[in-house]
Amino acid sequence: MSQSRLLDPRALARLKGLSLRCQRVVDGLVQGLHRSPHHGSSIEFSDHKEYSPGDDVRTLDWKAYARFDKYYVKRYEHESNLSAWSILDTSGSMGYGSERVGLTKFEYASILAISLAYVLLKQQDATGLVTYSDQTGETLLPAARLSHVHHLCAMLEGIEPSGGTHLESTLRVVGEQARKRGLVFVFSDFLSDPEADFASLRRLAGRGHQMAVFHILDPDELDFPFTEMALFEGMESKNRLLAEPRLIRNAYLKRFRAHLAEVKRQCLLGHMHYVRVDTRVPPQELLIAFLSRWNRG
Repeated sequence: MSQSRLLDPRALARLKGLSLRCQRVVDGLVQGLHRSPHHGSSIEFSDHKEYSPGDDVRTLDWKAYARFDKYYVKRYEHESNLSAWSILDTSGSMGYGSERVGLTKFEYASILAISLAYVLLKQQDATGLVTYSDQTGETLLPAARLSHVHHLCAMLEGIEPSGGTHLESTLRVVGEQARKRGLVFVFSDFLSDPEADFASLRRLAGRGHQMAVFHILDPDELDFPFTEMALFEGMESKNRLLAEPRLIRNAYLKRFRAHLAEVKRQCLLGHMHYVRVDTRVPPQELLIAFLSRWNRG
């Protein structure tokens, strides 16, 4: 994991011992963390997990112990862990990053998504990832192996943000794959139509998924610090505007703040956690604060 630019070992050390607890009944079970609507055991074998205190010793796999010298228990289909999906915007605007941050919005969102996946995988929850721009991008189905984080990193490191934004088709893909109730995390700058995006997100939330939206914002967008005549170019269109920033700053900030307020309003209407992300804040600091608020409910 240390070989990936998305995972800093020192940053991961700060996440050691953290957990994410699902606040609703979900279609999955991890001992001591999440509530499940299912009881008993299934006859359909799914996979193994390492034994931990409280597991039923009757499900110990002695053949696995003989081979690996570790205790593993058999896990059955409806006893499988919680499933989480991350949905990550890879449109052109996510490729923006100011010099004072040193990361693009896409790079920041990738680090945040990978770090959150690491927390989930450490507690043996399955996590998957799907990317989107003006079409559905790459999909990596949920898995609960800690080594899965390597595949997540490799997938994101091969992406260059480009294109426009169209969330609806991607949410259909997630809806088809995520048949069990679980967790869904969305990472985007939402420089699109909030009403259309959140109409689709509310449909997914209506299927019982617990959702959190990470609104990724660069400080240049929040502060508009430009002072000299500049040519502004659209990152998802061919629009260009030569302007004196000091003359348009107040109008820009008024409109942009109204847009931020609308994104948050739409989020709250859908009973989703809303997290405004200022990329000046180190990703691990933001994630620690998010997990603290989430686990308090």
